[in-house]
Amino acid sequence: MKNNMFMALTTTAINGAAAIITPLTGKPELAQLLLAICSLASPFLSIVLLKVYIKADDPPELVRQIAALESSIKLCKQDLKDENASPEFRQRTRLQLEHFQSRLQNARADFEAGRAHVVTPFSTD
Repeated sequence: MKNNMFMALTTTAINGAAAIITPLTGKPELAQLLLAICSLASPFLSIVLLKVYIKADDPPELVRQIAALESSIKLCKQDLKDENASPEFRQRTRLQLEHFQSRLQNARADFEAGRAHVVTPFSTD
């Protein structure tokens, strides 16, 4: 529900800004074209903004864990492309790559499972 509201609000804000700014171009044909383009592009821009918002809303520890796993996966893929690597090294790297990918798939769930949620009681005094 929160994400749907964010999408609706950002789409409305983008379209509203376009409706205010486009008449300043001075040419009605250009203003109409820009308004049409903005109205078509605003849902896609809202999706990008929603992804940024969700990423910014993540706890820093989770962001660091995900970044570390993504970096390890990238490094493993580079090592697998190395033509001078031995078959044994490539096999170990493939196993590590699968392990890192599996951990990345479950990173959010594992983080939430190990996270302690503290509920502050209301004071009755």
